[in-house]
Parts: sequence; structure tokens; C-alpha cells
Amino acid sequence: MKEESYQLLEYVIEHSLEGTFTALETSNGTQIVLAKEDPHTLTAILCIDGIAKRITKRFTRTTVHKAIYELIDEIENMISQPIEELKISQRVSFENCIEERGEEEKSKRRKRERPKPPSIDEYKRIEIPQKHIIPLLHLGEKKYLSLTLELGVIDIMELPSSSPIIVERNQVTPYKIREMRTVYNVLSLFKLDRFNTSNPFSIISLNGKSLTFFTALYNDVELLGQTSVTMLQRNLKLVRHEVTMFSVSKKGSLHTEEVEILNNKNSLDRNNVKVGLFLRTDDGNIVQIGDINLGELHEKNVFTVNEYIYSSLYIMRNEDYSFFDNILMKLLNTYIAKSNYSRLTKDIIERETNVNYSIPIVMRTLTNHIELANPILYWYSKEILNSDEICTNCPITEYVNKLNEFLNNYVKLGYFKSVFL
Repeated sequence: MKEESYQLLEYVIEHSLEGTFTALETSNGTQIVLAKEDPHTLTAILCIDGIAKRITKRFTRTTVHKAIYELIDEIENMISQPIEELKISQRVSFENCIEERGEEEKSKRRKRERPKPPSIDEYKRIEIPQKHIIPLLHLGEKKYLSLTLELGVIDIMELPSSSPIIVERNQVTPYKIREMRTVYNVLSLFKLDRFNTSNPFSIISLNGKSLTFFTALYNDVELLGQTSVTMLQRNLKLVRHEVTMFSVSKKGSLHTEEVEILNNKNSLDRNNVKVGLFLRTDDGNIVQIGDINLGELHEKNVFTVNEYIYSSLYIMRNEDYSFFDNILMKLLNTYIAKSNYSRLTKDIIERETNVNYSIPIVMRTLTNHIELANPILYWYSKEILNSDEICTNCPITEYVNKLNEFLNNYVKLGYFKSVFL
């Protein structure tokens, strides 16, 4: 149904004339007017609570598909329900709808009313008795982009080497990871907010520029040639790839998105089930710094597709089981069942029928309600306490509760409505 809505909007964009209006209606009776303002600008007008709301999208030939999907997502957010069907209407009535305040007045009102996002800088600097640190990328000299597992944040640290370490009372010892599954679950947490184009828990500043670390499923599509970029104070020669990523909205929609990434691979790796480790730069470049072969790990029962989905969606703070099940099944049908790992389909479905046992971060389920533990708690319980039971009152609980508080505040401010899965 979602694809049919996309196709209808694409048709309207291609065939309507500049300055014309098209009346549309959703399956639940929501009326929408589409205005083709110019060849590259489309505005959707809806009447919400008696106020005319506008969503404007500007696009080029190469970004039109992205603009359409964003328009669908934003309309769904505005009407607080998914668009199951969209059709052309013969008439539309906005008689009792008044024009929203002018843009200048709205802008001033937003500045007065919008709360300032909480800063997690102090949280990143919390002194804790013991830190388990995973270096992700060497930045030069002794600096590394690193994950602190206890805090669930990405930061720049001075480390002796690229191997995982434990820091305790200023003493450094090697950290021998017993079960990588636990670390993979934590890495899955870091998603790119598509509308804010960042993640407050994994954004760092280096030489006056920002970098955001995130993980996302991707599928190679096409080689686009070589390019040079300046990054980490170095001029890097990288290869441009067009890949397919998967955007998920809080309302439960899943779309494929064509995204350009940069890496050092001169060949394509099509139809595999892989999770990329990426850095998004200030200028919008997405640079791949590593990957996780999720299909292979699932086959070996080291880390499953099911676990990745649940840990990834934790950040959206949705406790509706059908939300998780719906996203997983859509991903299965649109991607995994058509990939080189289509043989995993049956196993993924079987695991989904009993999430209490197949997903380690699931605390409990009740009817359609699901309660998840922060993946950091799972890592700590399994790796540090050597327990299969997730601890709810242990030394790390204080930090996890603080992290969840930050996350809830960001979600209330509109973050993580749509992410790359």
C-alpha cells in the first residue's frame, strides 16, 4: 500500500502543471491538497484541528524519490497514523480551516517555545570506577574514535593501541571480549536521525568539524567512481558507492532509500546482509569505516538479524510489540528474502514467534506490550556478571537510567522519529 501511495505522488509530480492543485484523500478520510509550485517544489496542505498545515519539499531529478518518502513520513507524523492508501479525490473542503500563522511569527514562536536539547557532554565525562573501551577508528597519533560500553557513548580518547581495554584507577589492562554478541547489541543502538542528520550520543567534534557515528544495514547497488575528500586532516582517495539503506519511522513504515557512501572498496558486494559502521561528516558525506557481516553471524548464531532489529529500534522508545514485528517482517520481505541469505528466512520467522527466548534484551511481553532492557544492561550482565539474567539493580544501573533519561528527553523533542535501520 505504501508503494502505491509513493507511485501516486510520483505520478502527480511528473504530470501536473506548474501552479496547479491536486486533491487527495487517505483511506481514513484525511483530505490533502498538493500544490505544484514550480517544477521542483511540491507543497502538501492539510487541515489539522482547524488549522491549515503546510509541508513543502524541494527536489531535483536525483532526489525526488527521497522527497516523496519524506513527504509521506511527515504527513504520517502530522496525522498520527500510517497512510495505508492514498487516492485522488474529486473534491476537497477546507471551509472551517484557518490559515496558520505567518512564517516569521511561527519562527519567533518556535524560538520562544522550543526547549533546548539536553547536553550530554557532562554525562560523557562522568568518572566511573571501571571503563570498558572499544576503539573504532584511529584518528592519528594516540587518538581513537571509541565506544565506552558502560556509558553507551562515542567519544575521542587517547589510547595505547587499537585493542579493547579496561581502564580502572588509571591502570590499563587488555579487555578480552568473551561474547561479541553483547558488543554487537550495543553498537546497534547508534542510529542516524534522518531529520536532524545526527545522533547526540555519537556525535564528536574534531578540528572544529562534527562527525556522527552510526550503524545501518546497507546493500551495494552501483559503483559511481573515485573521489577525494579531506577528512581527519588528510586528503583521502575513496570510492563512491550507491547503496540501498532502510529508513524506519516511529509510525512503523519502512522504506528503501538510495544513499551515496564513500569507502575504499573498488568492487560491489551485492545482496549480502551487512551492517555498515559509518561516519557522517558536516558536509553530508557518509564514510564507511567498517562492517558487520550480519548474515554470516546469524548463520553461526553469533548475532542474529532479530537481535539487530530489536536493539536498533530501542532508540525509538516504542513499546508496541506489533511495531517491532511489523518492521522485521517488512525487512524480511523487501530485503532478506531476496538476498544471498534468503535461507535465513525460516529461522528468522521462528525466532520472532518466541522473542522472550530469542531476543536477549526482551525483559517481558504482555499481550501487545513489550519491555526491552537497554542493550548496555545486557552487555554488563553477560560480560561482567557472567549472568544470563539481566540485572536491574547493579553498579551500572545508575548510568543506564541516566542514559535512558537523556534518550527520553530527546525523543520528546522530536528526535529519532525516523532513522536508518
